[in-house]
Amino acid sequence: MIRFTCPCGKSLSARDEYGGKTTRCPDCERELTIPGGEGVQAGPVSRGAADDSIRPSRPGRDDALDEGPIASKTSGMAITSTILGVLSLFLCSVFTGLPAIILGGIGLGAIGRSRGRLKGKGLAITGIVTGGVSFLLLPVLAIAIGLLIPAVSTVREAAARISIGNNLKQITVAMHSYNSANGTLPPAAICDQNGKHLLSWRVAILPYIEAGALYNQFKLDEPWDGPNNSKLIARMPMFYALPSDKTAPPGSTYYRVFVGNGAAFDWCKGAKMPDDFKDGTANTILVAEAATAVPWTKPDELEFDPNQPPPPLGGHFSGGASVGLADGSVRQISKTVSPQTLKAAITRSGGDVLGPDW
Repeated sequence: MIRFTCPCGKSLSARDEYGGKTTRCPDCERELTIPGGEGVQAGPVSRGAADDSIRPSRPGRDDALDEGPIASKTSGMAITSTILGVLSLFLCSVFTGLPAIILGGIGLGAIGRSRGRLKGKGLAITGIVTGGVSFLLLPVLAIAIGLLIPAVSTVREAAARISIGNNLKQITVAMHSYNSANGTLPPAAICDQNGKHLLSWRVAILPYIEAGALYNQFKLDEPWDGPNNSKLIARMPMFYALPSDKTAPPGSTYYRVFVGNGAAFDWCKGAKMPDDFKDGTANTILVAEAATAVPWTKPDELEFDPNQPPPPLGGHFSGGASVGLADGSVRQISKTVSPQTLKAAITRSGGDVLGPDW
């Protein structure tokens, strides 16, 4: 057994196999070299002679206690604090940042009281710092997200508007092709000999919009909801769909035409274009983005009455509604357009003048 005394006066002992190794005094935390023989006083490691603070040996201590070298280990709280702090940087979460700060503070206190038995001061500080940084990043991230969401929404809406415009362009071009082949536009409905409305104009133009195979599967003398035709509702072409719409039932479309009282369409008879469009094809709505959807094969259109407010349009995106004009162009009309201007654009030969809000 090796017995030795720290310069601070603390009496220590160690087993013989620890001779020549280093340890720390539990009182002053001074690093000591364990003497190689019994009774030799230990000296500080690489510190030269003992300083003026050396006090005489204090009686009353258990000098026979075999303390050996003081083992040291890394504080678990310091490790946990660092892990949580690093996670908080990636997650920007108060649920990891706050525990990192708390555990780091507790760990620092425990390390300071351990008299060298615990290490990890740097880890604890790292946890506190990274946890604190996450608190600073959290409001910055919240602001960034708040700015990003409207921007993403604007981009999506712009993309949807472009898609709607392309759909309306395809539809108006198909109507022009129908007019060229048949001498008139399609009627608003495919009717039987008694004038009963069976199918929509959307079915009639299918051969002119590269969907002739689907057209051939319809029975033109059967209503839209008949045994054969009802099975085809689910096969609505994509150019009749409204982009990003989650509210309309499957097989429903918002692309509808105005019917009757001087509008571009009549139920069972097609208008001649351009002869019947005295107001000008560039000033007359051919097909519109309606506010409500209908099954795409159903002859259910926007009834026009010049003595009543126009049927509502759009409302799916901010800014208004898109319409396809009789000249084949597509434009967006504001949701604040006056009823008088909208009525003037609906009629094909009313002699109306479009207002400045068009």
